[in-house]
Amino acid sequence: MTLIGSHIGRYRILEELGSGGMSVVYKGLDTALDREVAVKVLHPHLAHKSESRQRLAREARAVARLHHPNILEVFDFSAEGAREAFLVTEYVRGRTLKEYVDGQGPMEPPELAAMIVHEIAAALAHAHEAGVIHRDLKPENVMVREDGVLKLMDFGIARLLDAEERMTLTGALVGSPAHMAPEIIEGHEAGPAADIFSLGTILYGLVTGRLPFIAANATATLKRILDGAYEDPRQRAPTLSDELADICATCLARQPSRRYAHASALRDALADYLAGLGFARVGEELVSFFADPASYRKLMRPRIIATLLERGERLLAEERTPRALSCLNQVLALDGTNARAHTLLVGLERQRRRKRWRARGARIGGGLLLVSALGVGVHLALNRPVTSRRPEAPRPAPPISSSPAPAAKAPAATPSVPPAAESTTKPPPAPVERRPASDKKPTPPRPMAQASVPVPVPVSILVRPYGYIRVDDGARSAEPLAQHSATLTAGTHTVIISCDYCEDASESIEVRPGAENVFRLRAQLKASRLSFDFEPADALVRVGEVTRTARDTQTRPFDIPSTRGPAVFQHRVEYEVSRSGYRTEKRVAHVEPGKSDIVRGALVPE
Repeated sequence: MTLIGSHIGRYRILEELGSGGMSVVYKGLDTALDREVAVKVLHPHLAHKSESRQRLAREARAVARLHHPNILEVFDFSAEGAREAFLVTEYVRGRTLKEYVDGQGPMEPPELAAMIVHEIAAALAHAHEAGVIHRDLKPENVMVREDGVLKLMDFGIARLLDAEERMTLTGALVGSPAHMAPEIIEGHEAGPAADIFSLGTILYGLVTGRLPFIAANATATLKRILDGAYEDPRQRAPTLSDELADICATCLARQPSRRYAHASALRDALADYLAGLGFARVGEELVSFFADPASYRKLMRPRIIATLLERGERLLAEERTPRALSCLNQVLALDGTNARAHTLLVGLERQRRRKRWRARGARIGGGLLLVSALGVGVHLALNRPVTSRRPEAPRPAPPISSSPAPAAKAPAATPSVPPAAESTTKPPPAPVERRPASDKKPTPPRPMAQASVPVPVPVSILVRPYGYIRVDDGARSAEPLAQHSATLTAGTHTVIISCDYCEDASESIEVRPGAENVFRLRAQLKASRLSFDFEPADALVRVGEVTRTARDTQTRPFDIPSTRGPAVFQHRVEYEVSRSGYRTEKRVAHVEPGKSDIVRGALVPE
C-alpha cells in the first residue's frame, strides 16, 4: 500500500525514493517548516513490534545528537503511539556511492578512494566519540550530494532487528555480508573496530573494483571473512602505493585489536598520507573531483607524480633505497614512460652493480692473499734446516761465598798497529745524511680529544592541515606546505607552525641519527566569531555553555575556538535557538577560522 499523497504527522508524502526489506524511503514536505525531507517508514512486520519501535526511538535520539557535515541529519521520529514507525532526515539530492562507482568503475588513482574513505572516517570518528556505532557500513549507505559532499546515513538501522533476524534475512535487509566484520559473524556485539573493518572493505572495493571477500554465495563469503583470505589489492591496482595498501590491510585485520582502535585513528592516517602528497584539503578536493571527474583526474596524476619523484630523489640521497624504489615504482605505474624515474632507476642499478663488483673484487683479493700467505708458510716450513740438538746438561750453580768477588782482570794490551795498517783493516764509517731543517719530519703531536662535529640528519615535517614552519631561530619556510623537508642536527628542536588562518603553535621534536625522522605536527587555527539574526530577536541562542539573546549576539558575538589540526580549515558549531511558544531549533553552522559569520533564521510558532 503506497503512502504517496497522504500525511504522516506534519509530513506530506510526495514520492517514493526507494525500498528495501526493512523500510520504504519517501520524499516528503515538512508542512511546518516548508522544507523537503526524507521519510523512512518501517515495514509493518517491524513497526508492529514494540521492541523494534523502542530501538528505533533509542537509535534516533542517539543519531539526532550527531551534527557533522558528513552525517545525514535526523530531524524527527515517530512517537511511541503513532500508527506508522518512521524516521525523518534531511533530504539529499544526489546518488549513492554505490550508484556512482557502478557507473564510473574503480577510483583511479587510488588516492581518490583514500579521500572518500577519509570523509566517511571523519563522520564515523564523530559518531564513535559520541558512543554511536553504525553497524551497517556499505556504499549504499553513503550519499554523494550534488555539490560533491558525502553524507553517511542509516546509523544503527541494523540494530532494529533481533540477532536471529540479522543472520537470516537477506542482504537487502541488513546489508551485504561482504562488509561484515568477523566478530559480528561470530555473534559478538559490534564495536568501533567493526565499523573500521567495513570501511576497509569499502576502501578495497573503491580501489580494485571488487570487494575483498566476495564469493559465489553468502556462506562462502562469510567463510572467507572468517579465514581472513583476500587477494593483495596491488595485484589488481598496480598504482596503489605500499603505504595505502598497509592502511587497507590494517582495517581488514582478522583480530579487532590489530585494527585502528577508532575511526579518528584511520582518519588521521589517511589525512597524513594525503597531506604528504599535497592533498591537505580533502573536502575541497572531493568537491572539485565530483564536479568534473575527468578533468580532475588529468590534473591529479601529475601532482602525485611530481611529489613522488621529489620524495624518491630525497630518499636515494639519504640511501633509503627500499622506500625510494617504492616511490619510483609507483611513478612508473602511473606513467610508464616517465624519463626521470627511468633515469633514477638506471643510476641506482649502476650503483648496485658497482657495489657488487667491489664486493666481489674484495672477496677475490682476500682469497688470493690467503692463498699467498699459505704458500709462503708452506715454503718456509719445507725449507727450514733440520738440526739435532743435544739436550744441555744443567750447569752447576756457582758456589756461594761471603767474601767479596775478586776484581775483574784488565784485558791484555793490544799491540799498536801503524796507521796505514789500520786504514786497511777498518771499514770506513757510514756516511751520515744531513737534511735541511725544513725537511725534518716533525714529531707527531700527542693525540688530543676533539669535539664531535654535529652530523646533519634528514627530517620530514608533516603539518596538518598545512602551514609555514620555523625551526629554532631559523627563517620561516618560503611556503605554507603540508610536508616540509629539512636537514637538522641530532637532538631536540623547537618548531613554530603558522599560517594566515593560524595562531603560532610551538612543538618540540627529537631528531635521532639513523632513525626515520618523520614528525606529524598540527596547526592551531584562529578562533571565529558567530552572531545570530533571528526572529524573534529576544530568542535565546545557546552555543556550548554560553547563552545570549539573538539581539545581544549582534554586539557581542560568540567566540568559537578551534581544535588543533583539523583536516580542513573550518569550524563546526552546534547551536540551539529557543523561546517560549516557539519550536526549538538545533542546528550546525560551519565558519572559517579568523572570520565573522552571521546565522539568519526565524523560529516557527508551536
